[in-house]
Amino acid sequence: MFTHNLKIAFRNMWKYKNQTLISIIGLAVGFTCFALATLWIRYEMTFDSFHKNAERIYVVYTQSSSQTGYSRYTANPLAAHLKATFPEIVNATRLIPARNISKITVDDTDFQALTIMVDSSFFKIFDVKLIEGSMNFLIPESNNRAITQEKARLWFGNESPIGKTYNIGDFEFTITAVVSGMSAKSNYPFDIMLPFRTAADRWTATSFENTIIELAPGIDLKAFEKKLYEYDVGSDRNAYARKMFIMPLTKIHYKDENIPREVKFQHILIFALSGMLVVLCSLFNYLTLFVSRFRLRQKELALRLVCGASWRSLFSMLLVEFTLTKLFAIITGGVLTQLTYQQFLKLSKIKMNFSAIYLESLLYIIGIILLSLLLLCLLLLFFRYRSLNMTIHRANNNLSRKFSLIVQTFISVGFAFITIVIIKQLHFLHNSNEMGFSFKNRGSIIVENGEGFADRLRQIPEITEVIDARQLRNMLPQERVRTMEFGSWDGKSFDDENITLEQFYVTPEFCSFYDFKLVAGEMLTAADPDSLVLINEKTAKAFGWYEPIGKHFGNRYTVKGVIKHVYNFAPTIPARPVFYLRPPHDEETMTTIFFTSEGEVMAVSRLVLFKYYEGMWETCKKKIEQLKDEFKMLDFAGSSSIYSAEEEYNKYLKSERNLIMLLSLVSAVCVLICVFGFVSLVSLTCEERRKEIAIRKVNGATASDILGMFAKEYFLLLFIGAAIAFPAGYLIMQRWLEHYAIRTNIPVWIYLSIVLALALVIVLCVGWQVYRSSVENPVEVLKSE
Repeated sequence: MFTHNLKIAFRNMWKYKNQTLISIIGLAVGFTCFALATLWIRYEMTFDSFHKNAERIYVVYTQSSSQTGYSRYTANPLAAHLKATFPEIVNATRLIPARNISKITVDDTDFQALTIMVDSSFFKIFDVKLIEGSMNFLIPESNNRAITQEKARLWFGNESPIGKTYNIGDFEFTITAVVSGMSAKSNYPFDIMLPFRTAADRWTATSFENTIIELAPGIDLKAFEKKLYEYDVGSDRNAYARKMFIMPLTKIHYKDENIPREVKFQHILIFALSGMLVVLCSLFNYLTLFVSRFRLRQKELALRLVCGASWRSLFSMLLVEFTLTKLFAIITGGVLTQLTYQQFLKLSKIKMNFSAIYLESLLYIIGIILLSLLLLCLLLLFFRYRSLNMTIHRANNNLSRKFSLIVQTFISVGFAFITIVIIKQLHFLHNSNEMGFSFKNRGSIIVENGEGFADRLRQIPEITEVIDARQLRNMLPQERVRTMEFGSWDGKSFDDENITLEQFYVTPEFCSFYDFKLVAGEMLTAADPDSLVLINEKTAKAFGWYEPIGKHFGNRYTVKGVIKHVYNFAPTIPARPVFYLRPPHDEETMTTIFFTSEGEVMAVSRLVLFKYYEGMWETCKKKIEQLKDEFKMLDFAGSSSIYSAEEEYNKYLKSERNLIMLLSLVSAVCVLICVFGFVSLVSLTCEERRKEIAIRKVNGATASDILGMFAKEYFLLLFIGAAIAFPAGYLIMQRWLEHYAIRTNIPVWIYLSIVLALALVIVLCVGWQVYRSSVENPVEVLKSE
């Protein structure tokens, strides 16, 4: 019996090979996208979940001048202060997250390692154990270090690492302890532990310290969060611990927007939803075709029942065909997973081998197939309880087909619309005047005391302009923000709160180089005193000025000009109030000092800006790198200090670009499924309505009349699907665009182009099927019927 059912299944699949093929491909792509995206989401949401009290461990954040407006960088004594102040906190620790040391020398062999700076309280919160040695590596200022067991085996084999040494440059450190490491799925991974320095125990501005707390079980979390947010650490400390809030340790990996990511977590969710919609689109297509073919075979099945076949045998026959199709989809999905998993691992940063990925993906796929089998069984039971007489004589009702086509059109048009809007937004961000400055064909270099370096750059023929910016801050990549708080300005009311402005040093050459956009007043000149400044529109609004030119603030500064917001940061971050002023005459106050990971002074920077001809970036970069032997350029963890402003800005859009790549594939598959759905269902309809078409031809209908009849019906379905998809897509994309500080519009041509393109494809594909049916000899058709 099984062999017989298998033969029938293969025969039917071959008879409807085009429909079967597109169903298999669509399901395979949908399975792969959904399974990988779901695996990715689960991976992101399980960071640091292995700690025994993970659900009660939180990271302290403070209000800051960072792009997102918050930061987990805190003052060093904050951990001990919070534990002593709040009874809800049972443990608190400070740490400096791991930094990558690109060159550690062990017995003349170079390695890389992640270093983390901790104190003894670290071991009370995190599940890290001392395996060998002593805790004397926590003594401040000592050269003692702890190493993880895994790294010890890599460096020293089976020998005990206790007493061994390693070098970073000219500095030597001794290993006095071996500890258990953290999982790769931790926000604070490390290879080497080192102690805090005593100088770090002051309430001063910090760059790297994190404060981690463990709360007592059963506390009122909302009440504690409110209490912490409103807490005042003291006027002399408030600058380093203002407006504190907490975030669960297990959530910061996907919720903290300051963490650089290839793809944002929200975009991973969109990708997972896209995969699910492709699966639904494919299942709708396949089930509709399956039911339609079932109806074509109703008389055959009824005769089988009359001749003694049981419903159980008929169920078995149909289920074998359905299962076989899904089996081919699983195999195809497995091949797609094999072909894409390397790119997937690179994009997601997931540390898993292929077998683990494949097994987890297979579980998600099997779950979807079981649900689809359940749906199929319900459909078959529906037909089971219809009377035999109705099965034989009832006219075919194609309402379900029309509904299926509308659903497929809705999904396809929606995906195409969303993808086009995202592409248009990225193009807008690259070419809009709303950015407030120009970053194309502009580069920068950080050198160490590079006297004469600018003159050498001017000799490179691909470079058109060079500015020695000395100690000014870089625009792209953006450097650390400086802020000032002001309590006085023209028009200030008694109850107005102080306003914090970002401070940015510029020169007239700098403003011209980046093409700042003047809104009102005049630009700064070399003859202007230090008291004249530029402000952006956000600053004027913060001060409540409608005519800001000539206004004063801070008892020192006078507004000379207003410029547009300069968006030299992620476009999802709102513009901040900024004022631009001339740098101090004393260059030492503008010096930028870079430190090694062990706290030693590495270099003093000097910024040089240049413009180059369109398309000549790679050539310029190679020629500049040839000057390394003559001028000392700074390298940070092995990466060059030569920057293209356009490349740096593109890093902010990396997630959107990856999302477009993923959605473009999904959109193409959905449109393909939709088109083949139209073709397949039209073919089945033509087969069902052969007799009707023949009678119409006998009564004088032409091929064009029959084409028009079908075109009217299916274009109506296309327009209904589009009419549902466009409002839904518009609402979704409006919500998405609201996350951007500057955004594009959604013009009418997007709607028209999608409908016309899909209509053209349907006309070409469907028209041929209808034409073939319309030119058949009506006499032969009526004889066969």
